Amino acid sequence: MKRFFSSISDALQDSVLVRLGLAMGILALLSFASIVTSTVIAENISGQASAINVSGSLRMMSFRSLSEVLQPEKRAQAQQTLEQFERRLHGLDRFIQDKTVGNSPSKEAINVVNRRWVEHIRPLARLAAEGNVDALTIMAQDIPTFVEQIDRVVVLIEEDLEQKVRWLRATQFGLLTLIIMVSLVTSWMLRQQLVQPLAQLLKAARTVSRGSFSTRVSHVGGDELGQLGRAFNTMVEEIASMYAHLEEKVEEKTQELTRTNQSLELLYRVSQKLSASDLTLDQLQGILREVEDALELGHSMICVSDNGHLPAHPVVGDLTPEEVERWCGRQDCAQCFDRAAHPLGEQAAAGSTVVLPIGDASGMRGTLPILLRSREPLPADKARLIETIGHHVSNALLNMRRTEEKHRLAVLEERSVIARELHDSIAQSLSYLRIQVTRLEKCIAQGCDARTIAEELKDGLGSAYRELRELITTFRLRIDERGFGVALQETIAEFSDKLGFPVQLHNSLSGIVLSGNEEMHVIRIIREALSNIERHAQASRASVEIFVAPDHTVTICIRDNGRGFNPADIPENHFGTSIMRDRAHILEGDIDVETAFGGGTTISLHFLPQKYRQTEP
Repeated sequence: MKRFFSSISDALQDSVLVRLGLAMGILALLSFASIVTSTVIAENISGQASAINVSGSLRMMSFRSLSEVLQPEKRAQAQQTLEQFERRLHGLDRFIQDKTVGNSPSKEAINVVNRRWVEHIRPLARLAAEGNVDALTIMAQDIPTFVEQIDRVVVLIEEDLEQKVRWLRATQFGLLTLIIMVSLVTSWMLRQQLVQPLAQLLKAARTVSRGSFSTRVSHVGGDELGQLGRAFNTMVEEIASMYAHLEEKVEEKTQELTRTNQSLELLYRVSQKLSASDLTLDQLQGILREVEDALELGHSMICVSDNGHLPAHPVVGDLTPEEVERWCGRQDCAQCFDRAAHPLGEQAAAGSTVVLPIGDASGMRGTLPILLRSREPLPADKARLIETIGHHVSNALLNMRRTEEKHRLAVLEERSVIARELHDSIAQSLSYLRIQVTRLEKCIAQGCDARTIAEELKDGLGSAYRELRELITTFRLRIDERGFGVALQETIAEFSDKLGFPVQLHNSLSGIVLSGNEEMHVIRIIREALSNIERHAQASRASVEIFVAPDHTVTICIRDNGRGFNPADIPENHFGTSIMRDRAHILEGDIDVETAFGGGTTISLHFLPQKYRQTEP
């Protein structure tokens, strides 16, 4: 218990919040005591005014019963008055018994009235109501005495009521006095221990905000605001100490930020130029010169090894012949490549040159030696910037090589496609025409009628000519920046004009990514199918529908209501279906042909785009 009180005492000394909380708790407790006292006394005195009224009515009813028994015509009514008197008397008795404690005077007085009523007045009144003359005489004499006893009860009730009211008034006055005193003490505590320290802190903070760091707060006790005051004084001392060197630090940071900003601007310009799709070696040389001037470096050059073979050969650079002789004469390419594998910081500390690697994750493919103007160690920020620029240059060179390889592969692939399609169409047609010419020569030598062969030659030449024009149109076809959808709509419009009726288009390819090669093959398959409809189908209705399955499989259906054909009986000089199958094979898909004589034709292409083939698990 002593330990508990000791902890309470320490809390009161060290915490203004505990003190204020205790004061507020006392105020709440006194207010609660006042409310409870008022409630208890009010409950105790409730009904006493009614009891006084009942007592007064008992006096009146006593005289009225005497008057009624003295009048023979009202004696029957006197019996009811006596019963009513008895009920009210019993009610008054219960009230007094419940509201008083112990043998109070009011309880003794009501007991006397009860006994007087039961033992004397009630029997006498009943006899008088029956007309007993003696009873009438005695009753007339005893009623005033009985009424005086009732008056005594009323007086005692009034005295008890006044006593309780006086006690309530004294209690409320005492509690109000205590509440006012505690409130005054609490207000004083608030002012002395909370308001004044906070005002002092606010004033000191405003002084500090104006640049004066000499102010201090005096409230540094053990409570919360005292701890805050000590922390404020410590903070102001530290700020004053820091402010003395602030200008130097601001200048230093400003210069550092300026250098950083210049480095970022340089890095941004270099990355933008190096990321250009049409980057050339001359532009790369200009970028290196810009880096040399901005970072105050010496000359540099880029050496690349072909397939890992040494010696490497220079690609770009501005080293003078003397610098090349001095640099390359002291070490061979293998030493330069070995040095590029070491961290840049170690190189800068070891000499007046640094060597950056050119390559990717698969290995080193070249080096970027940079001569330094000074033999002093290279600053860390400049070393990081040079290393970052070296990565960008390396990526740019690799991208240039990849772009060149892609372009070469694209040219080779396109030439292969042209050769295959010329072989499958024009070459086959020319072979067919050559056979027909041979037949024509034999027919002329034998003197037979050559008109049939000449007609076949004419038809073959016309077919070859149409094939050649279609191939020229197909090879000239390009999908520009407007995209695949616009190229498809232009193709549909072109063949709508050729067919003489609108070709219906339903395209659900939105959101699916096709490569440029896939887009071109899809367009060419659709053109080949529509061209076949134009030349052979004799259709009055055609449609192109493109659907995408949930697994990203693309289905393209070209339908017509033409005369149809027999897929197993295709003339020798017609290669449209085989060309479409070859293109579907390139797309790693397949072509389905559904046709019947007089029932139209449906050509369906199914394939999974390359992007989604690569992401399949």
